Amino acid sequence: MYDYLVRTRRDLRATLEATPDDVLSRPLIAADRFRCLKDMLFHVIEVEDGWVQGDIRRVPMIQEQFPSLRELPGGPVFADVPLALLLDYWSAVENETHAYLATLTESDLMRAVPVEDWPEKQLTVHGLLWHVMIHETRHSAQMVLLLRNAGVRPPSLDLLFYL
Repeated sequence: MYDYLVRTRRDLRATLEATPDDVLSRPLIAADRFRCLKDMLFHVIEVEDGWVQGDIRRVPMIQEQFPSLRELPGGPVFADVPLALLLDYWSAVENETHAYLATLTESDLMRAVPVEDWPEKQLTVHGLLWHVMIHETRHSAQMVLLLRNAGVRPPSLDLLFYL
């Protein structure tokens, strides 16, 4: 599943790079968060970074290596952030996640992970990794819809095209 996501990211990334910045930064959703494509992209990256590095591995998030991103408040604030910076962060998170996944054993996958937001729950590494991947899949579909609504031809991210 992660290999599929990595492959779809290439197509989505190429589309985002070819999209004018004013489209990526324009508020496309009337919401408290994720108003523009850059907001949603950052959210997808940060969720993977936070769950994999912070919660599962208990190591500093990759975001620590990107002080200009780390210092921004949460919410819809990424319109002015250069796309290249977000894509560099995405690549760094992907590289770290990919390296980590290569080390996992069956017992690692079954390890319970305390979840800070839900202290009464203990989820497995396996379950949390599935959460991260499904989370990205859902938000990638939202980004595709936002691109289409903005007049940009989005990539097709269907699994069938990657099989």
